[in-house]
Amino acid sequence: MKTVIIVSDFSRESFQVAEKIVSNSTEPLRVLFTHLFHIADDIQDLLFSNYRKKEYEFVSESFYQACELLKSDFPDILKSVEVEFFYGSRLALFKNFLDYNRADFIAFSESYGIPKLAKSSIDALPVIRKAGIPLINTDKILSPEFIDSNNER
Repeated sequence: MKTVIIVSDFSRESFQVAEKIVSNSTEPLRVLFTHLFHIADDIQDLLFSNYRKKEYEFVSESFYQACELLKSDFPDILKSVEVEFFYGSRLALFKNFLDYNRADFIAFSESYGIPKLAKSSIDALPVIRKAGIPLINTDKILSPEFIDSNNER
């Protein structure tokens, strides 16, 4: 089973990244939606904040329902869908996050990008490009380049 990380803003557009990946996969997948946040620098923010709980408010019930529907549409392919937030400001920490989650790929849509959810959101595209694992730009999935590169594997 492969793990695909989707850096997301939990919108319909970011869900479509998962739809494209799942509908074009021939092997079982685990999808992990994430969003990248800076960790607070202020010690008071760290001690007295419940920021790790409030980020889940960005994920709507309809987003979770769409994920469940996708699982039911592709039961042999989509084995699990999870939401986990990344907190940090260093590439090494993000690489540890990817290792911990056994990420095989990071999927995104270059045309949509990865909009920020809050002022503490990190500009994710430069980070994922430096992460050192294969990237899948879902805008190119149906292009001949993508099909040819997958046939070579």
